[in-house]
Amino acid sequence: MTIRGFDWIAQGPPSRLRAPARATRERPLMSEPTYTEYGTLAEYTAQSEPTHFDDRTFRDEWQNEVYAEAYAHFRDRGYRRITDFGCGSGFKLVKYFPAPTTIGIEIEPSLSHVRAQYPDREWRSGEELVHSLRDAEMIITSDVIEHLPDPGALLQAFADSPAEFFVISTPALELLAERKMSPRLGPPANPSHIREWTTDEFHKFVSQYLRVTAQKITNIPQCTQMIFARKK
Repeated sequence: MTIRGFDWIAQGPPSRLRAPARATRERPLMSEPTYTEYGTLAEYTAQSEPTHFDDRTFRDEWQNEVYAEAYAHFRDRGYRRITDFGCGSGFKLVKYFPAPTTIGIEIEPSLSHVRAQYPDREWRSGEELVHSLRDAEMIITSDVIEHLPDPGALLQAFADSPAEFFVISTPALELLAERKMSPRLGPPANPSHIREWTTDEFHKFVSQYLRVTAQKITNIPQCTQMIFARKK
């Protein structure tokens, strides 16, 4: 489902708007919302003491469609390597992308797990991010950015890498809030999430570092939003 109004987000609203037939009562001017450096509303409260999320036991229960779409772009564009930052159990990466095209990036204890589980694949440490991205062509990071204390540093590393194409997913806060799964102004109900973004907020945040080419909701029940992006 493509996000309603995405064309407006990407291109701006139409230059002409039909004026109302009759004058209406003047409304008080509303002040523009202010945002943090991470793209959330100024009044948003981030998670102060997040817990570590260990997804070694997960397979393709979440974000399966994100990897499916990422593979379609990988195949159609003829990329030779896919780099998965925050690959978790590695299951979806191995499921969709054939060896030897994959590079998975993780931290412990997941790093040791994927190395033991899939010894024929290449796995790198997330503690050495710049070095791990040194030969990236296409990068996927699926529902990882909401766990990071400084997501801007990750996006800057992506922008500085040699990669050409990026697939980034994260929960859509307006869907979570609508379903009472997480408060609109935080902190996130998921104790391992530091912050969450609405689709509009996430588009603006990622656009500080990369050129967003598409954005959509990939899974309504799971409230997943996904962005495709390129270098600026």
